[in-house]
Formats: sequence, C-alpha cells, structure tokens
Amino acid sequence: MSDPVDNVPSAPVPPQSGAATPRLKLQQEKRRRERSQVVIHSYPKYLYVWPLLLIAALFAVLDKLHPILSPVCEGWIFLGTLILVLMAIGFDLSRNLTISWVITIIGGVFCVLWLKDSKHVNLFSNIGHHLASKKPTIDGDWQYLFALFGGVLYLIMFINARINQRWRIGRNEIEHFAMLSKDDSLGRGAKRIITSYPDFLELLLCGAGTIQIYSAQGGVLLRSIPNVPLLFFRSEAISRILEATEVSPTGDEEVDVQENSANEELGDGHGG
Repeated sequence: MSDPVDNVPSAPVPPQSGAATPRLKLQQEKRRRERSQVVIHSYPKYLYVWPLLLIAALFAVLDKLHPILSPVCEGWIFLGTLILVLMAIGFDLSRNLTISWVITIIGGVFCVLWLKDSKHVNLFSNIGHHLASKKPTIDGDWQYLFALFGGVLYLIMFINARINQRWRIGRNEIEHFAMLSKDDSLGRGAKRIITSYPDFLELLLCGAGTIQIYSAQGGVLLRSIPNVPLLFFRSEAISRILEATEVSPTGDEEVDVQENSANEELGDGHGG
C-alpha cells in the first residue's frame, strides 16, 4: 500500500524572475537603441522627378495594353507634370508665395477659359485660341524610353545617396557616413537643430525638408542637410531623440533621462 503522502500534488514552483532578467534587459536595451537614433538620407534635386517618370511609364504601358486617354490629353497631363517638377527643382516657394502663385494661376485659367470668346478682351481671346490650337502629343515609344533611361538615372541617384549621404542623429552625436570617404560627426551637446520646409512643392511631392544644425548660441551654421524625404513624418521621432538628452548648464556633461529612468525601474523591480 502506497503512502498517501506521495499522492499529494506538489505546489507549483514559481518562475525564477532572476533567470528572465538578462533577457528582459537585452530586450529593453535593444528597444532603447532603436529609439535613440534616426537614420536619414540627403538626396539631390533629381529626387523630385519621380512623378514625371511615373506618368511616362504609366502612359507607355496603357498605350500598349488599353488606351484610356487621348494622345492630346496625355500630352497636356505630361506637360503639366513637367511644369510642376521644374518649379519644384528651380524655385523655393514658401507657403505665402505658393498661395500667391496658385491664386494667380487659377485667375489666369479662369480668364482664358471664360473670356477667350469675348470680342471685347482681345488679349485673353488670343491666348485661349492659341493654346486651344496646340496638340501636344507624345509618342508611346518616346515615353517608354524616357521612363527607362530616367529610371536608371534615378536608381543610380538613389543608391549613391543611400551610400554617401547617410546621416545618423543620435542622443550623443550626429554622424555623416560616406563610403570610401571621410566620415564626419558632431557632438550633440549644446547644439541647436532646426527642421524647416523652405519649398512647399518639395514638401508636397516627397514630404521633404531641410535640417539645419547651429551652434549653441544659434549664430553659426555648422551643418545643413537638404532634401530629406519624409522628414515631415519623421520630425516627431527626431524631436523625441533630441528631447531625451538633457544638457547641463555648463554644456560639458549630458544626462540621458530615459536611460536613467529605465535603470531606476529595473533597480526598483529587483531590489537594486
């Protein structure tokens, strides 16, 4: 006969919290490193040509498969996109200047469309009839070759920027990486960083802006990183990184607020 003591179920052994501590620390450290830096790339002005290449490739494919628009309509759309791209590359349009341009263009189109048949306004009538007589058609093969060679150049530009124009904004320094060239870095202490959007069309096409790094007093421009795409959507992450580090009044010592708070939480949880 077996001993009844042997049949008593044993109490569950509590998990060893100390065994999970190294893994927890590694996970928190990995997340902290991922949140403590933002990698951006600076591109040349050719970055804003992508709508033109996309429309040329789209029209070339549609002309081969199933034409939807007339050649004249495609020509006007291509011409309008070309004007938009040239304005983004050649002008720095601020918000107020862009509003002025939009009002001027809308007013000009209104005058041409509504007053072109007026016998009393010869200027707009002549402009309207002159533009209506034009048929800017573009051959499908030309659009295909334009998209092909322009796309190859765009890919070369993209790869070159990813290799030679890579910037890493961290809590302690701002680094510039360039392959087969000299890397550069700036200490994060006592710096003033301004994120601006000098061109509305660049912001509209790629969400692009400019990052300017000034000295502590704000009088000397140390670095300028132009044409950073999607900066509008990444400015919040950059702000969190810059706010995560407090600079002491003397400017010689930096205290990582988030790291200290994480260490305090770990210490409180394990009796440290």
